[in-house]
Amino acid sequence: MTLRSTMLRLGAALLALAGAASPAAAQSWCVSGGPIPDPGALSRTIQIAPAATPQTIVSARVRLVGTHPWVGDLRARVVHPTGTIVELLDRPGMPSVGYPGPWGCGGDNFDLWLSDAAANAVETSCPYGAVPALGGTLRPNGSLAALAGRSPVGLWTIVVEDASGIDAGQLSQACLELVLAPDCNANGVPDATDIASGTSGDADSDGVPDECDCAGDLDGDGAIGASDLAALLSRWGACGGCSEDLTGDGTVAADDLALLLSRWGGCAGS
Repeated sequence: MTLRSTMLRLGAALLALAGAASPAAAQSWCVSGGPIPDPGALSRTIQIAPAATPQTIVSARVRLVGTHPWVGDLRARVVHPTGTIVELLDRPGMPSVGYPGPWGCGGDNFDLWLSDAAANAVETSCPYGAVPALGGTLRPNGSLAALAGRSPVGLWTIVVEDASGIDAGQLSQACLELVLAPDCNANGVPDATDIASGTSGDADSDGVPDECDCAGDLDGDGAIGASDLAALLSRWGACGGCSEDLTGDGTVAADDLALLLSRWGGCAGS
């Protein structure tokens, strides 16, 4: 075995070890709020751009911060770019969880994370006299697990609604936190899971499924070259589901071109 081949094998092993040791990364996007109509709904949007390699959602949390003198009036939801809705709040304390009166949790203000991992449910958490009345980390009404396996790319919407008149409030901030993992084949499963389960091979131990090592070989000749570049440029623009859309965001654009050029030459294993 030559020194060069030994070094290449060692490099591949180190890359694989680094990939195995690196957990999926959490990223946060926050937006400012505004007055919540009384009654009515306030919507805020978050635009998430595509990464160079497609990603999938592993888990999600949502933070809501604001003021309101009767949090039992509030509803909230997060909407994925595909239209999937997860209900976060639905008038906490209704039906009654022991707070005086039939109108839900009568406490002031909210500053909380909504997470499936929380021990206590937001619907039944209404400590009498506590400010904020909804605080810490609480479990949402719906399950944020409904977002797992989906692409994060696109326009998200967070909605906070005051479902009853008289008491008005304000949303100060809303945050979306996503734990994301590489998903080069856009199958909704992290690449590391595909490889570990045997769904995908990884012959060169680079942490990337073998079927993605040659993403960009549009003519199937085992290399990425001029004909692949010409094919990609010919499909420039909106291109839902086409093979030239290397990042899987529905458009052939500069990010796809950059990805193709970064893989120029012979494909692994060819």
